Amino acid sequence: MGTDVNQERTGHDFDLSVIVVTHNRAELALLTLRSAQGAIEDLDVQWIVVDSGSSDGTPETIEAAYPAMTVLRAQNIGFAAANNRGLPLVRGRYVLLLNPDVETVSGTFDELLGRLDARPEVGMASVIQTTPQGDLERSIRRFPSPWLALGEALGAQRVASLDRWGEEESRDERYRAEASADWLVGAFLVARTQALEEVGPLDERFFLYSEETDWCYRFRRAGWEVAHVPAMTVIHHTSRNPRPDLAAQMSYAKVLFARKHYGRVRAGAIRLSLALRHALRAGAAATLARVRPGWSEHAVAERKALAVILGRSEPPFLAKAGQSRRP
Repeated sequence: MGTDVNQERTGHDFDLSVIVVTHNRAELALLTLRSAQGAIEDLDVQWIVVDSGSSDGTPETIEAAYPAMTVLRAQNIGFAAANNRGLPLVRGRYVLLLNPDVETVSGTFDELLGRLDARPEVGMASVIQTTPQGDLERSIRRFPSPWLALGEALGAQRVASLDRWGEEESRDERYRAEASADWLVGAFLVARTQALEEVGPLDERFFLYSEETDWCYRFRRAGWEVAHVPAMTVIHHTSRNPRPDLAAQMSYAKVLFARKHYGRVRAGAIRLSLALRHALRAGAAATLARVRPGWSEHAVAERKALAVILGRSEPPFLAKAGQSRRP
C-alpha cells in the first residue's frame, strides 16, 4: 500500500471523481454540486450524477445547468446500487461519494487530497460534518457491538458513545484533528481508487443505511486505514423528522451488517438490544404523546422499527432479487 504518489497519479485522467446519487429535490442537488465546485482550485475533477428514479425532473435540471456532467438514469434501486452504477466510470485517483444534500462551506478538495497524498496508508476518509444549525455531526463511529447497542438502548451515552471520546468538549476538539475511525458517516466519503480496486464496490444488499459501515469494515479488513481528515467542513441538510420507514430501515440494516460480519450469538445480541431500544422508546414516546401530540410520530416510528426487528413486518426497502452485488 505504500505506493509512491507520482506512481499513483499515472493511469488516471483526473485527480478526483465525484459521484452524486440524486432522488428528487433538484434545488438541493444543485446546491450540492455548486458548492462542491466552488471548493476546487487546481484539481482536475470528473463529475458523475446517478439519478435514482426522480419524478420531479431532477436529471433534466442538472443536465441543463451542467451539460458537461455525466448524468445516468436508473430506477430507485437503492443508494449503494446507484453509487455502484457510477463506479465503473471513475477515472480519478480518488473517488468521492457525495450525498445530494451536502453543502460544502469551507476548505478545498485540493487541501484534502494533498493530505491524503501525504498519507498513502489511508484508503477511506471523511471531513467535518455539521447540521444546518451548526451543530457537529458525530461522524466518527465505532463498529456495532452488543455492548454499544445495549448502551444505546438504555440511554447510557457515556458508556456506549457513538464516537470515540467521552466528554462533549473533548469530542468537539478532537474533530478538529486527524483521527483514525472504525467507520465514517457516509454523507461525504472519499476513497483512494487504488484501495477501491482492491476492496470492491458497495454491497447492494444495503438498500439504505449501513452501506458505509460495511464498506469501511471491508477497507479496514483489507489493511487500509479509515480516517477523519478535517481539511473541509460540510453541512448535511438531512431531515430530522421521524419517519417510520426510515427508522425501521436503519435498524434492519444494522442487523444485516451484524449477520454478515459477526457470528450468530453476537449478531443475535445486537438484534435483541435493538428490539429493547425500540420497545423502550415506543413506550416513552406513547406516554409523552398524551401531553405533547407531536410525540405520536416518534411512537409510530419506534413501533414500526420494533416490528421489523422482531420479524413481524418486512423491511420497508429491499434490494431486488438478482440485482444485489455481494462483495
